[in-house]
Amino acid sequence: MELIHLRILLALKQHGSLSAAGVALHLTQSALSHQIKNLEQRLGVVLWRKQGRNLVLTQAGKYLSEVADSVIATVDSAERHLNLLAAGKTGKLTIGIDCHACYEWFQTILQPYLQAWPELEVDVTSNYRFNAFTAIRQFKLDEVLTSDPAFNDELNYQPIFEFELVLIVAKNHPLAGRQWLEPADLQTETILTYPVERERLDMFRKVLQPAAIEPKAHITVEETGFMLLMAASGRGVCLLPEWLLAVNSAHLEITCLRFKDLTLSKTMYLATRHEDAGLDYIRWLTQYARDSHRNQRLANPSLN
Repeated sequence: MELIHLRILLALKQHGSLSAAGVALHLTQSALSHQIKNLEQRLGVVLWRKQGRNLVLTQAGKYLSEVADSVIATVDSAERHLNLLAAGKTGKLTIGIDCHACYEWFQTILQPYLQAWPELEVDVTSNYRFNAFTAIRQFKLDEVLTSDPAFNDELNYQPIFEFELVLIVAKNHPLAGRQWLEPADLQTETILTYPVERERLDMFRKVLQPAAIEPKAHITVEETGFMLLMAASGRGVCLLPEWLLAVNSAHLEITCLRFKDLTLSKTMYLATRHEDAGLDYIRWLTQYARDSHRNQRLANPSLN
């Protein structure tokens, strides 16, 4: 049994005559009749009988037409899905977020992305935060948003935007009036960071450890909003992207400081496998992320 046989039975059921079914399927009446006669001989059953000018399905024909309803619907759906996949219009995209602070920014572009690609299944996860690049190679992730790239020949990195890390403190903090800081100024401070090993924390690997500074205390906080609340209440200081200050300074008494002669600029990347980099929905996300961040900066001069 072939799909054409099922399509013929469906057309006969819907249109009631060979001529109408032939027009619907772009086949001649003789071709239709020949196909069904061959199928009847192979199956050993009669599938239709003539009733005047019309054709009426037999019990076997009705049964097979019901089967055809389900099978053809499934096949047509599969073909549409495969055509969308071939055109880069659908699929499944699992995005890993490799930094805690990225979530707030990424949420601002996620809803427009979902609306732009309604056929695309999207999942966002932080489950592979510490081994995201291995997860891409193992096809557990399709893309990673990261500011700590591990450049190699296996992955394609697309830069999204550059940003600066700043020290966020309460507005009434003793350091708040300083124009510039030295790493040694943090020796008596409580440092707030995400629960990540020190080797991955910019506060330690770029600020404190090169100057051989050990802070008074170190507290880990999982959630960005709570970390900013603690900084605003004088419970500690934290090194975070400058865009978080612009977003939260309106409702929190916080300000930012910079270190003298210490470059803390970074680049946000979207990383994916080379073979997936050309997919339409991945290229669209990359360009939209760039445009969105640029527009946010234009709309909020404090980010510049």
